[in-house]
Amino acid sequence: MANSMIVPQRVRWGPVDGRPAGIRVLDEDEAEVDFIAWSVLERELNQRLMPQLFSYPPAFRFEMRDHHGKTDWLVQLVNDQGDRFCDVWFGVNPGDGWAFDGSVQFGDPDADPLVWQSYQRYSDGTYRRLPSFASSLDQFKQATKGS
Repeated sequence: MANSMIVPQRVRWGPVDGRPAGIRVLDEDEAEVDFIAWSVLERELNQRLMPQLFSYPPAFRFEMRDHHGKTDWLVQLVNDQGDRFCDVWFGVNPGDGWAFDGSVQFGDPDADPLVWQSYQRYSDGTYRRLPSFASSLDQFKQATKGS
């Protein structure tokens, strides 16, 4: 029965380690125990994480983008016109000096990177919110509009 236990996982974006687009699932010694390719991860994010991000799920999607010649280096949440809403960081916390923490972070990459929400991935492919600035991304944007 121990194999069916749902446990928290630490993840890291594959391309930063020379892997294809997707996340590396790491053990406590940071050894890779699984790799989830972007084609699978994108569906997982849309089905299991997107509903938690917004009070009212608007027409957003996850999109990979190149950065300074690095292929699939960034993941962003974009609107239906393709405009960036926020960045998504897998495994690092830009609000803590880009330290590795294994979580999934959402936030504003401009100026000083600011993390709005953080999530922990679990072995069943679900995501649970960690302490965050707001309960939803749209509530955070609304609260800071005009500031």
